[in-house]
Amino acid sequence: MPSLPIPTLAGLTTQRLIFRHATLEDGGWWMEYHNNAEAIKFMPFTLGSEKDCKQFIQWTLDRIPRDGSCLNVVSDRTSVKPVGMIGLLTQEVSGLMELEVAYHLLPSAWGKGYAAEAAQACKEFARQHDLAPSVISLIDPGNTKSVAVAVRNGMRFDTMGTHRGEEVQVYRSHFTTP
Repeated sequence: MPSLPIPTLAGLTTQRLIFRHATLEDGGWWMEYHNNAEAIKFMPFTLGSEKDCKQFIQWTLDRIPRDGSCLNVVSDRTSVKPVGMIGLLTQEVSGLMELEVAYHLLPSAWGKGYAAEAAQACKEFARQHDLAPSVISLIDPGNTKSVAVAVRNGMRFDTMGTHRGEEVQVYRSHFTTP
């Protein structure tokens, strides 16, 4: 069970990235994600839907007052150009509350190591703040790109689980011996 509320990651930096809370005004650049069939393949979105884009952002904003968890806008520190939405989320998986390192990257940012760099920062933040005994990443079967990010983040396949009625792979990294 995660320790709540989750402290904000806004202002967290890595070598190349900076985190900040999303705003509804982020819909313009975030449409790149929603306009790409491969990016949303494992998500419940309609290709090119501005409504889905705004709902995605609103969904993450609604989480903050509930438990502090959210996806953050992650931007390149040099250009300040957003590269994705990444953060720590509380999730119910197979009836248990878990802390997820979640990542969604713009297609134009794929292959540059941003997802792994930001995911590693989220994992380290959770460890440093003693937020849970472990963190997970929930990955749809067949999403090999997300598996690769989880593995680069030191996670290993743990089990199959159920999240929102769907079967998911649970990749986990323990902070203490299980």
